[in-house]
Amino acid sequence: WRGRYLFLRRHNVPTLQEGKIYHIRYFNLLPNNQRYRLTDQPYIINIKETTTITLIQENIAPIPSYIFRPQRYTQLISLASETNFLPDVVGRICLIQGSDLYNHYTDSKIIIGLRLDRSKLVRLTLWDKEASNFRELNRISTRKKQVVIITSIIPRIHEEKLSLTATPGTRFYFNNEIDIIQRFQKRNKLLS
Repeated sequence: WRGRYLFLRRHNVPTLQEGKIYHIRYFNLLPNNQRYRLTDQPYIINIKETTTITLIQENIAPIPSYIFRPQRYTQLISLASETNFLPDVVGRICLIQGSDLYNHYTDSKIIIGLRLDRSKLVRLTLWDKEASNFRELNRISTRKKQVVIITSIIPRIHEEKLSLTATPGTRFYFNNEIDIIQRFQKRNKLLS
């Protein structure tokens, strides 16, 4: 990442800011064949030496900063053999196991039992910084029995069961105002 930043600075490419809109010229559009894709889009933009990036100053409606694309259980099963897509999931936390769950300075493993629908319970494993981040969220307010959107996870089949693992891109969204969480609660007849 540092090398990419130095390249951008050396070629007078402005630092991009979230929420701003830019006009980008003279770039390459490449197939998204990265090992772990953070997006399901088929292409990526490759900035090169001749690329120009100009900030658009006009007042334009904001673009959503994240679009959640939660996958259902059957979709996760089929994605378990894929190695290039990190899906999102929505579910209800039923179980939290780990040591020192309210100390965010601890980064030991946490196991979460996540109910994806009325009948499907899966195991989500958090490691390192993701475990520490979850401990911080849990310290502020207990997360057991809450509905959550979890982004950028790795689905795997282990002993003929679906299991999920967090990645460095994993984030947790507990906001009951998010439409996907409301639909999950309604579909599974949960009270918010």
